[in-house]
Amino acid sequence: MLVGTAKECKSVGQAGADHTELVETVVNELVAAVSEKEGIKFSEGSMARLAAYTDVVADFPCAVKEFEWRNEYFYKLGDEACPTHNGLLRECKEKGLLGFEFP
Repeated sequence: MLVGTAKECKSVGQAGADHTELVETVVNELVAAVSEKEGIKFSEGSMARLAAYTDVVADFPCAVKEFEWRNEYFYKLGDEACPTHNGLLRECKEKGLLGFEFP
């Protein structure tokens, strides 16, 4: 999870608990960016469903991996569409927390 990695959390659950507002900001940002780019509408409750999933994987360690499959799409939407997401990726790079070559 990007937020947890950037904020150096030990687990997904810690990231969700300690950085709730930031997680919600990123999720809402990505939902809006994808909706705009792809012309789709997400059903209500995206954040609640993702929060429920976070509860299931609460003990998973935070990591940013498989960039091309998980984060690259959002990164390529640009800083105007995904400023928080892309800023967190840059924060991870600056802290040396990425195990891949970041563009």
